[in-house]
Amino acid sequence: MALPTILLTNTLSARKEPLKTLKEGVVNVYMCGPTVYGFTHIGNARAALTGDLVVRTLEYAGYKVRFARNVTDIDDKIIKKAQDESRDARSVAKEFEAAYDSELAQLAVRRPDFIPHATEHVEGMHAIIRGLMTKDFAYAADTPFGKDVYFRVEKFKPYGKLSKRNPDDMQAGARIEVGEAKQSPLDFALWKAAKPGEPSWNFMDVGEGRPGWHIECSAMIHAIFPEGLDIHMGGLDLIFPHHDNEIAQSEAAFDRELAPQWVHNGLLTIQREKMSKSLGNIFRTNDFLEQFGAETLKLIYLQHHYRSPIDFSDEAILRAEALVERLYRAKTKALEHAHVHYGHIEMPAAFKNLDKLDECLFDDFNAAKAIGHVLGALRICHKEDKPELWSAWGHACMKIFSRVFGLLEADPTQAIQAIRARRLSRMKVTPELAERVDLELASREELRKNKQFEEADKVRQRLEAEGFQIMDGPDGACWTVPEKP
Repeated sequence: MALPTILLTNTLSARKEPLKTLKEGVVNVYMCGPTVYGFTHIGNARAALTGDLVVRTLEYAGYKVRFARNVTDIDDKIIKKAQDESRDARSVAKEFEAAYDSELAQLAVRRPDFIPHATEHVEGMHAIIRGLMTKDFAYAADTPFGKDVYFRVEKFKPYGKLSKRNPDDMQAGARIEVGEAKQSPLDFALWKAAKPGEPSWNFMDVGEGRPGWHIECSAMIHAIFPEGLDIHMGGLDLIFPHHDNEIAQSEAAFDRELAPQWVHNGLLTIQREKMSKSLGNIFRTNDFLEQFGAETLKLIYLQHHYRSPIDFSDEAILRAEALVERLYRAKTKALEHAHVHYGHIEMPAAFKNLDKLDECLFDDFNAAKAIGHVLGALRICHKEDKPELWSAWGHACMKIFSRVFGLLEADPTQAIQAIRARRLSRMKVTPELAERVDLELASREELRKNKQFEEADKVRQRLEAEGFQIMDGPDGACWTVPEKP
């Protein structure tokens, strides 16, 4: 059977185009993974979740996917963390890689087929660097600690083809930092001379040192996919300089294209401000999972196209948490009526869109549009509350949620209890009070359905007078107790 056409937005060509693969039915995918020197934040989680969505969608479409996501386990930040805490760099890397793996397991992100580590591929990096030096694409430079090796950007004419940056324009605003021995401001490090006390490897004819950040990906890709890549993935923040540098060193070394298709996920802000330590708005992934649960974070991302920016606000998080609970309640109803036949009835117009879920996913992995169709049909289910509709909704949606999104796989009763327990703990509200608020909001919803808007407004006003914040949305109301200043 012919495989469906997959459309993706290719950063390299700057357009949406059909997926092309080196081998029919097989997709080689590489994603830049974490530098393991600390706990990840929710922005890091988006990259991993995007990779999971792409791989799951390709597999759902019938492709065989060979997926690699690397681990940078030697880096300036890892070394500094180890020195600050009088530890070994290897132990730092192992600790935070284990934390990262735990977070992704909670998010139901499946482990890649290959998880290469930078420290396992140093010899491969040496081989590439030697070849680049032989071709005059790289040169050694003396430093007080030994020799650094730099890539000669000027010699690679297509430099910046991914980011669409002009090297001449970049050159005008660039400068050589203190302590750097490179010949041009745009040149980047392939190998760094080891300073006293740093981890190091011996590089014949160059000396003791360690790899630069960019060279590791080229070596790992070549080792795992010697035949070549089909898709290279990462966050938008990696396009320049990391991915531009990867392209330059790989294509100069091997005289062939590194990857014909590049997929980049969008970034996020917190309350419309970029996450930064200086602003104090870094939201660590493990903290988010503890407070709101993995499926809340996952649903926030899936409700936005992977390339779109996302702003995390308190209201957006609470809406997503309430929607996860709503979806689990819908799953309960769908399971209850799963045996009911529905082929004999005329489906409402919104249900016609459930036939388009695959189409959405195969069109640039548009989970957001697919979920929009799911929620549109769910609103009809709640409005009409017919067994046939619940059965049809469950049969159309549950497979996608499980196989592609990795959502709603828990027992509904246990999942809802866990959501409510986290919510009550966070707000310091008793179960009895929470139940009363829920009942009042349910009665308000009935009043609104019956167009008794004045009475519905009185319910809201009464709850707000007690200190509750009510947030209405297309999929129902949710509530919280605002933190006191």
